[in-house]
Amino acid sequence: MKKFLKIEVSVLIFLVSILFFSCSDGGDSDGNEGTEEPPIQNETPPAKAIGTLPANGEPCSDYEEVVSDDSKVSVLFTWNAAQFADSYLLAVLEGNNQVFNNSFNSLTANVELDRGKTYSWSVTSVNEDGQTAGDSYSFTTPGTPIGNFAPYTAEIMVVFDEATSEMIVFWVGSDEDGDPLTYDIKILEENELIFESVDLTTSEIAPISFTLNTDYEIEVVSKDDSGNFSISRLEVSSPD
Repeated sequence: MKKFLKIEVSVLIFLVSILFFSCSDGGDSDGNEGTEEPPIQNETPPAKAIGTLPANGEPCSDYEEVVSDDSKVSVLFTWNAAQFADSYLLAVLEGNNQVFNNSFNSLTANVELDRGKTYSWSVTSVNEDGQTAGDSYSFTTPGTPIGNFAPYTAEIMVVFDEATSEMIVFWVGSDEDGDPLTYDIKILEENELIFESVDLTTSEIAPISFTLNTDYEIEVVSKDDSGNFSISRLEVSSPD
C-alpha cells in the first residue's frame, strides 16, 4: 500500500511540473506562442519648402547671360531647407505649360529660360513617405517681350476666424505692363470643390465657413486683357 502511494505522489509531482513549464513557455493569451506584434511604422512626410529666389512678383535680377544664345538667360532658383525632405522637385511654368521639371538634392538650381517672359515656379519637397507641394511664385525674365507680359502669380493670404468659423481669403495681383486684371478663384476642401467664382475685379471674396483640422487648396488665376494669365495655388490647414 505504501509503495502504491509513493508511485501516485510521484506521478502527481510529474504532472504538476509539466503544467508549470507549459504555462511559462512564452505563449501569449491568444495561444500564439513566440509571436510578437510588428512595430508600428510612423510615416513622416516632409515639410513645405519655401522659395526665396526669384522674388515673387518682381523682375528677375539674379541671372547670367547665356553666351551661346542671346535669346535666353540662366536664372538662379533658391529655396529654404524643408524638415525631413530628402530631395526637391523644381517645376517652372509659362502660363499653364511646364517648361522645366527636375529633382535636386541641393537648395539651388540654374535654369535657362527665354528672355522677356513671365514664369511661375514651385518647389515640392520629397521623401520616402510622400511629397509636400510648395506655394507658387512668379517673376519676369529681363529683355523685351514679344507681345505682352503675363501677370505675376497672385500672392494668396488666408485668415481663419475661429470665433465665427469663417475663413477670409484675399490676394495681391500685379502685372509688369500695368494692365487691369481679373481673377478666377477656386477653393477645395479635402479635394472637394466648395467655392468657385470667375472674372472677379476685386481681390477678395466674402468670408466662407470652414471646418476645423481640415486641408484646403486655393487657386487664383490672374488674367489681363491681352489673354495672358498666371496660376497661383496655396495649400493651408485650418486650426485644430
